[in-house]
Amino acid sequence: MSRRSGQAGTVVLKGEMWHGRYYEDVQGQDERVRRSVAIGPKKVMTKPEARRKLQQMLEETGVNTEVHLDKALKPVVLFKENAGWWEENVMPMHKPSSRNSSHYIIKKHLIPYFGTMPVDSITGRQVQEWISGLLRSGKLAPKTIHNMWKVLKLVVGKPSREWEVRLPEIPETEQRYFTPEEVQKIVAAAKGPYKVLFALAFATGMRIGELLGLHVEDVDLTNSLVFVRRSTYRLQEVTPKSKAGYREIDVDCATIETVKQHIGSRTSGRLFQTKNGTPLVANNINRHILKPICKKVEIPIGTTHAFRHGRVSILQQSGVPGDLVKRWVGHSSLKTTSKYTHFSVDYRKQMVAGLVEHGPNGPNLQLAK
Repeated sequence: MSRRSGQAGTVVLKGEMWHGRYYEDVQGQDERVRRSVAIGPKKVMTKPEARRKLQQMLEETGVNTEVHLDKALKPVVLFKENAGWWEENVMPMHKPSSRNSSHYIIKKHLIPYFGTMPVDSITGRQVQEWISGLLRSGKLAPKTIHNMWKVLKLVVGKPSREWEVRLPEIPETEQRYFTPEEVQKIVAAAKGPYKVLFALAFATGMRIGELLGLHVEDVDLTNSLVFVRRSTYRLQEVTPKSKAGYREIDVDCATIETVKQHIGSRTSGRLFQTKNGTPLVANNINRHILKPICKKVEIPIGTTHAFRHGRVSILQQSGVPGDLVKRWVGHSSLKTTSKYTHFSVDYRKQMVAGLVEHGPNGPNLQLAK
């Protein structure tokens, strides 16, 4: 890189203090900006020493490097401009649910804070202050802040890899899951198609969107199979959550018989729909059907997701191979499946009792005092 006028800087004496003056290229400006920095007192260093100190400072800041010059010559791209480009060109590749939440986060939380900042100038310190402010507001859960951080990284792209930030810790709270006994009460209290819907939800562990996306043709009554080929989001038919979501699920004969009676003579159409033939809505099912039933049968409130957690738990407790459980529920990894597994107090006590009875020293193993 050829040297430019004023690039090496000059040293001047102001009172009893050496100061260094130099020019710096600034992004978005044609004219370089003159900088002045204190180097040290005259009584502890000579002018040549001050010059060497200035050169060291310039090297550390990198103002004379090609990288700094290239960055300065690039046109300034504000965050709001980059966010607009991302929403128009990248976000359409995401699923509808992700598009909806990302657009809200960008509009409500990212643009107001980062909107007028040049993308390349956003620092990890600024991002950390933004995260801390969200947490201090007390209006957002740690999990929500994590999701907002992910959207910010997607919008900014490569520069975000240089940030080092600390995110709030997500509390470890156990997800609500339905036990087989609770499912029996729910199904018995449910009416119409919801009786079949809840029974099938527990028998398959399917996501609610996948259940509502089922067509009559997706059920093989002869071989007791359910094929997951699509999902739903706000009345739209979409693809399953991941590649692992495309699957076939073996279903017990009793549940398949219930589904068969529900289908009747139909040969096509949605498996679950309203009386008017329109799709069911997951939020309405939770709010107006499932939660009132939970109150009626006097069990803790749970949503349709509790059927999925309950199914995984019962399969794991029954000793079904982990790979088969993962395949049936459509998880991409056993690590995710483990997060859906819950063990009741009674089950844990049974396991401990079994270990004592069949311990290495025979039945009724007694611990040495």
